[in-house]
Parts: sequence; structure tokens; C-alpha cells
Amino acid sequence: MEKLLNLKQWLTVSDAARHLGILFGEDVKEPDVLRLALDGHLTLSVDFVNHTVGRCGARVPISQAARRVIRTLDGKNEIHTFAGLAMDDEWVIEWTPEIVPIDGVWDLTMLGPERIDVEHEYQRLTGGPGVTLQSLEAPLVCREDGTYCQLQSHFSDNEFFDPKSLKEPYEHPANYYPAGGLPGDSVLVVRTSALRDLVSRVSKPIEGTEKPIERRERNTLLVVIAALANMAKVDVSKPSAAGAAIESKTAQMGARVAARTIENHLKRIPEALDSRSEE
Repeated sequence: MEKLLNLKQWLTVSDAARHLGILFGEDVKEPDVLRLALDGHLTLSVDFVNHTVGRCGARVPISQAARRVIRTLDGKNEIHTFAGLAMDDEWVIEWTPEIVPIDGVWDLTMLGPERIDVEHEYQRLTGGPGVTLQSLEAPLVCREDGTYCQLQSHFSDNEFFDPKSLKEPYEHPANYYPAGGLPGDSVLVVRTSALRDLVSRVSKPIEGTEKPIERRERNTLLVVIAALANMAKVDVSKPSAAGAAIESKTAQMGARVAARTIENHLKRIPEALDSRSEE
């Protein structure tokens, strides 16, 4: 399957689950893939099969973001806010005014109602409760080139909207409003690059489980310690006295090491020197 994977840019969620199951030697199902995405371990994407539309833009540092002033209803106060969408404390997405067509595969940012859509699908597949959460924002998707798009819906698709209120032409930006969720004809997918990133991270050693130090490496470190001690005029041939002196220095550095521990290491220096001299 790895050879075929190299020819594909993305997989369906079910195929991604099957691939991960083979790699990990475990039973991985679609809900597991969705949970990995919801928990931030895997980038989930969406394929807009029949295209959709959105307002696109790029993110800029918050210090450079354009701002606007909104007056309260009574006209007595002003509210200062960003002209775009604040992603966090560092970045703001500034939109272009045009509504543009969107097609192909885009990554989900999981910052808007697209996350709710994924949670809904996860609960449906696992027999969980119905998701009643709602968001006032629109689904937010992005691409590797740094383009972000906020999905939009046309007012003509809203049965409660008066068609006479539409502006000309049909594509006029004022005729659109933030979409409530991903299009019903879109498909959740996983990029093969995102799968490889996940596998790479999982394959790395868990922090705190490094390999024990090899004897050769330990001897090298002891020889280096002996050389440094000689330069500092510390007599390591007297491990007890040297240990006490070094303990005092480590305490001054704010990283105290007990004299007994230091002494035990210093006692191994002669053996290390002999070992290195024989190589």
C-alpha cells in the first residue's frame, strides 16, 4: 500500500484509518482518525467536490493588522476592533472584498464550525449524543501557500430572505453571508503528507525514555571531566575532597549535585583513562 500511497495526494478517512492500522499493527477505524484530528494530532482536510465559494485572505501580524471603529447603537461610544478575523494573540486574517470560487482539497483549521461538523460525524459514528453546539463564525480552511478562506452562503439559498433585497450582479459580495458549516456535498479527507507527519511523530522516542548512556560514551565524558578538573586545578585523585568542592560550585550555579554523587563518578575516572589509552 506504501507504493500506492506515494502516488496519492490524499485518502478518504476510511482509507487513512486502514493505512494507520497496517502501520501501527492495531485496529484503527474512522472515528479514531477523526478523534486524532479533534485532539490536534492530525491535520484533517476537506474536498469540495462540487466547488463552493468563500472570502479569502492572508494572515498578518496583529501589530500590522488594519483596525476599524464601530459606534454603539446609542452613538455615544466607540468599539475598536480588527478589520479582519483575529486568529489568536499574534495573527489576524485580512479578507479581500471579493467572493471567489473554491475547489479541490483544503485543510481544516478547526477554529470555526468545521470543528463542530467533525465532532458531529465522530459522535454519529460512535453512537454518541447529537451535537447541538453552534458557531457564529464561518468554516475556515487554508492551504500551504498561506491562503485562508472563510466559506460563504448566498442569501438566495435562505428561504427566509426576501429575494428583492439581493443586489446586482448575483455575485455581489453583499449577497453573501458566513456559511453555517461545511457544504453537504464536501468530503472529509486526509492528505498523505499529514499521515506521514503523524507517523513520524509517533515513531520518535517518548521524552524521558532515551537510551542508557553507552560505556564508551561514559568513559569519554569522564575523560573530559578529568581534563576540565585538571585545568581548574581540582585534584580528582582525591574524590571525596574534589566532590565537596564541586558540590559547592554547583550550588552556586543553582543546580546543586550532592558531593557523594560527584565522588562516585570521580572514582570511575582512572578506569576511563585506562580504557581510552588502550584504544
